[in-house]
Parts: sequence; C-alpha cells; structure tokens
Amino acid sequence: MPLPERHTARLRWGRISIPSASYFLTLCTQDRTPVLNTASVADSALAALHDLHPADVDLLAATIMPDHVHLLFTLGERLSVGQVTGKFKTLARARGQAAWRWQQDGYEHRLRPDESTDDYAFYIFMNPYRAGLCAVSQAWPRWVCPEPTRFRFLQHLDSTGAPPPEWLGTIETIAAKVSTGEP
Repeated sequence: MPLPERHTARLRWGRISIPSASYFLTLCTQDRTPVLNTASVADSALAALHDLHPADVDLLAATIMPDHVHLLFTLGERLSVGQVTGKFKTLARARGQAAWRWQQDGYEHRLRPDESTDDYAFYIFMNPYRAGLCAVSQAWPRWVCPEPTRFRFLQHLDSTGAPPPEWLGTIETIAAKVSTGEP
C-alpha cells in the first residue's frame, strides 16, 4: 500500500509575514529524533539563536528541547517568517553535526493583538518542566530570554532561575490557551 501524499505546501498558503508582529514557532527535528540532547548540537542551536540579526527578529524567548525548539519573537523588517525559520535551521545545523535534519515544516502562530507574549513565554519556559526533563528545583540550561525584565513571571524565579513548584499546575491552563490560540 503506498504512503499517503503529503500536502505540506498547503501549510504555507495562509502565511502572512507582518513586520513588528509577534510569532510563536515550534520547529522539530526530523522524526522527532532527540539530537538536541547532545551538548554540541544544543550549543549550536543556542548559538544560532544568538546569531539571528536584530533587523530580522527581536528574540523574546526560546527553549531548546531534545527534539524541538520553541521560539517567540517579533519579526523585523528584512525577512519573512519562513526566511527567519530557514536561517535559524541552517545556522543550527551548520555549526553542529550535520548528520541530523530538521522536519520540513513546523508550527507557526502569529499572535493576535489581544494575546499576551507573557503567556507564550511562560509556556516556553515551563515546557521542559512539564515534559519531566528537569526538576522544578533546577534551572533549565537551554532557556533563552535576552531581556528577562520583559516578562512578569521571571521575577518569581528563585536565585538559581528555577520556578516555584506550584507553577506545574498552572502550566496546564496556559498550555491549553497556547495550543488553541485563546487570548
């Protein structure tokens, strides 16, 4: 029996790149292979985040998970969302071991004006804790937030950068809002 034909090009039909709009992306490794667990590959992905040009994106927050990356950014004037995605993926692979690949497409959401970047940043921040990759008493080492004063929730972290334990219950509510695009 032949495999069904993929129609991933349809994912791009409604894509609109609006400068100064905020976007939430999830980019997965091919077959969700946990290659980003390898320190050198994760370091390459982190370096790629820092190499994104400020004229292309204002990076708000990101986290590197074993098999995917979450990005929250405000789009700049020079590139489209697709070009930013391609640039990040290329930079991350070029610096690391090129034996792995990214999944062709990913999840992309342009935040509406009534949606809070705080909710998305909180979801991104809590993702490794929710996945059980890190104890709540520890700071996740692959969290990136260039301007920590931007998000209110970060002022409640302990001195090591770890969240309060009760946040694990709160994340389910935020995760539901983020996954459905609710304001």
